[in-house]
Amino acid sequence: MKKIVAIAAVLVALVVVAGCASKPATPPPPPPAAAPAVAKPVKIEDKGTMLGIPTPAWLTAAISGGAQAVEKLPDYQNQYVVVVDDVSGKSLEGIQLAAQNLNATTEIARYLSLRVKDTFAGAQVGDKNKIETYMERAVKSVSDASFSGFSKTQDWWIQVGYPKPDDPKTLENIEYRYYALYTIDKSVLKQQLDKILANAASAEQNPTPDKQKAIDLVQQSFYNGF
Repeated sequence: MKKIVAIAAVLVALVVVAGCASKPATPPPPPPAAAPAVAKPVKIEDKGTMLGIPTPAWLTAAISGGAQAVEKLPDYQNQYVVVVDDVSGKSLEGIQLAAQNLNATTEIARYLSLRVKDTFAGAQVGDKNKIETYMERAVKSVSDASFSGFSKTQDWWIQVGYPKPDDPKTLENIEYRYYALYTIDKSVLKQQLDKILANAASAEQNPTPDKQKAIDLVQQSFYNGF
C-alpha cells in the first residue's frame, strides 16, 4: 500500500512538472523605443555670406566647445573669454536691436558665476560639504559683481533652420542667432576674482582647521580648473 501511495505521489509530481513545462514562457518585455534623433540646425547664411567672409574661428570653437575652447586658440591664449549667445529671433533687425539693449555686464557676471561654480564642482578637496557655504557665497558674489576690463572684440550672426522630419530638404523653425565675443587679459580678471574669493573666505565665522585647509586648497588650485 505504501508503495502504491509513493508511486502515485511521484506520478502527480511528474504531471505537475510536465504541466509547468508545457506552459509557454513569458516573453521578455520589448526593448524601449529609441529616442527620436534630434535634428541639427543647418546654416542658411551669416554675417559674412554677402562678402564671402568665412565664419570666424572663435565662433566655430565657441559653438563646439564653449568659451574655454576659444581660449585655446592662438589669438586668445592670454585672455579669458565670454561668449554671449542667448539672443535669437525670427528677424535680423530684431536680434540686432536686442543685442544693442543687452546688458553685457550682467551677462558677463552670469557666465563667470557659472564657470566659478563648475570650477568648485571639479575641485579636489575631499569633502566639499565642509566648504559649501564658502563656495555658495563666492558664486553669488561673482554673479552680483561688475567686472571691469572686458571689451567686446567681435560679434556675428547666423541664420539657421531645421530639416523637416518628413522632408529633410525643407527647413523649418528658421531663426537668427546673435553671438558677441568679450575678452579680458587673464591677469586683470584674476585680480578681481582673487579679491572675491578672499572676501568669501574671510566671511567664514571661526572655520575649523580642516575647513580652512580646504578653502586654502581651493583658492590655491582654483585657476587650474578655471
